[in-house]
Amino acid sequence: MSKPTSYRNVAGFRCLLNIEKQTSDLYLVHCGQQQCTPGYTYNHKIPNEYHLHFVLNGKGTLKVSQRIYHIKKDDIFLIPKDAHIHYYADMENPWEYMWITFDGEKSVPYLQHAGLSEDNPVIQSTIPNNAYQPMIQKILDANELTFANEIKRVGYLYEILSTLIEVQSSIKAKQNKYDYPSNTYVDYAIQFVKHNYNHIRVQDIAEYIGINRSYLTSIFKKQLGISPQEYLVSFRLKKSAELLINTNLSISEISNSIGYENPLTFSKIFKQTYGMCPKIYRENNL
Repeated sequence: MSKPTSYRNVAGFRCLLNIEKQTSDLYLVHCGQQQCTPGYTYNHKIPNEYHLHFVLNGKGTLKVSQRIYHIKKDDIFLIPKDAHIHYYADMENPWEYMWITFDGEKSVPYLQHAGLSEDNPVIQSTIPNNAYQPMIQKILDANELTFANEIKRVGYLYEILSTLIEVQSSIKAKQNKYDYPSNTYVDYAIQFVKHNYNHIRVQDIAEYIGINRSYLTSIFKKQLGISPQEYLVSFRLKKSAELLINTNLSISEISNSIGYENPLTFSKIFKQTYGMCPKIYRENNL
């Protein structure tokens, strides 16, 4: 027979224990919040559930199967199943944390989506951990034995994990934002330059293909050895060289046609590349 659900609320410690299993998909076992004393040590028996801790303040140390992790404010750490666990608070700045203990068939995939596993039990939250505090406090507030509270507690558990997954997914999205290989983006950028070279900036190229400018610069340098700006200028000057040889357009008209309003600016850039001004280049090639 399982132990009855119990609730404790004393100075520096609040906990709801032995919560009755609600569903096989995901169910809460216990949760709480604790302000640890300096050096407070906890030696876990090999756990049968997953324990997820949200550090609100202070520091501490976690040992998982001979691996050591130094934990700080806004870190989240997992105590996985079937692992030898030992953790303790810092002597000078002891941690305060909240925790949820849960299990169920969905536990592993949910934790994996949040970036947590036995091999990776610690993550740094990109939002302050106190954002999770109201959800855990709602679980603790729903401590009376009622059917409504049983449903509420499961709902808050899902809310905590969905928030965690959403936050971690946004990190992954930023790290792996783009769906296509980098050469595909370079090819699209080159085609865009060919058709629009006379009136665009590098930012326009990045926005057209849907990536940020720094990533565009990175893949251009990696694939072509030059920046997008250098490629754009080079393409414009090649076009101007063709126009100088194959047309009777004036230097000013050619300058405008490739995107330079000031002919003097165009002439200066042209000379830096070809070693002579546009007028001499035309005369020599004619």
